[in-house]
Amino acid sequence: MIKISLRSYALRRLLYIFPTLLGISIISFALIAASPGDPVQIRLGLWIGEQPEYEEVYNQVGFEIGVLDENGEPVSMFVRYFRWLGLLKDQYGVRSGILQGNLGSSWFYTMSGNVGKPISDIIVGRLWYTLFLTTPAFVISTILATIIGVVQATRQYSLWDKGVTLASLIGFSMPVFWLAKLVMLTAFYLFDFTGATTGDAFTEPFIMNPRFYLFLILPTVTLVLTALVFLSRLTRSQLLDILRQDYITTARAKGLSERRVIYKHAFRNAMLPIITVVGLALPGLLGGSVMVEGVFGWPGLGTVFLTSALQRDQPMMMATNFVFGGMFLAFRLLIDLSYALVDPRIRY
Repeated sequence: MIKISLRSYALRRLLYIFPTLLGISIISFALIAASPGDPVQIRLGLWIGEQPEYEEVYNQVGFEIGVLDENGEPVSMFVRYFRWLGLLKDQYGVRSGILQGNLGSSWFYTMSGNVGKPISDIIVGRLWYTLFLTTPAFVISTILATIIGVVQATRQYSLWDKGVTLASLIGFSMPVFWLAKLVMLTAFYLFDFTGATTGDAFTEPFIMNPRFYLFLILPTVTLVLTALVFLSRLTRSQLLDILRQDYITTARAKGLSERRVIYKHAFRNAMLPIITVVGLALPGLLGGSVMVEGVFGWPGLGTVFLTSALQRDQPMMMATNFVFGGMFLAFRLLIDLSYALVDPRIRY
């Protein structure tokens, strides 16, 4: 068998990301374009005026956002997609798309003169709020899930194991938005605090604002509970499977302490599938934060995506899907490369 070097393997996997992102963009664009609702009507809102004037403004706005041509006829979905890629010139004769590093302009988030804000500026500004929410949730849920899973595996069928298993099954079957509502309701009855964000929580610089961290607590708790129920069950099942192996019995027969058997021999061999899921948990938390941010009014990328979906802001939805897809693939690559560090038997 020919051994592939880690560098060539990483390069090959990196090249696979580009066609995968292309497939993600095609499917996303097709689904978004086929979704019901007229983005031009949504952008115009409630119109007060005569019908001929409305038609003129409708065609003008449709031309500005690229869904209508200069004659007021709908632009083909294929033309719009290739414009988004940057392979075709837009309605103003400029070739500027994702291949040129331009995510486009939002249809809903506008500046003065009804000009759409650059999507890259919106994503950079809102990404910090999402990262401040998901990163602590990821770290806390990973640590707690590892501890809980190890304790469950070493105390199988105990009252603790049964209780945590029951709680995990209930939590795993509960939708994220419903769990967020329960956390909000519990905090209201216990502390008279709902966690629904207010404007004074995000005054700049928000990092120095104490109220920012106050409103960060409940969304973080919700995301921790969301990831915890699955990660702890995985850790438990993997460790139980390893503890039944013959070499664990041999290690115990040699007189090694139970702590040494579990943490030096069993836990390390159970790490590969755990790393896979833990590494994908952060992109998963980014997806779960869409609902959590919507419930608590957290101004991150999740709220931007929900607002864009309601307002049929197609460029914004395409950009967020593209960013989330790219982050997922990047973490997948890092997970695969980390296998060799955990298990020396793996060679590329």
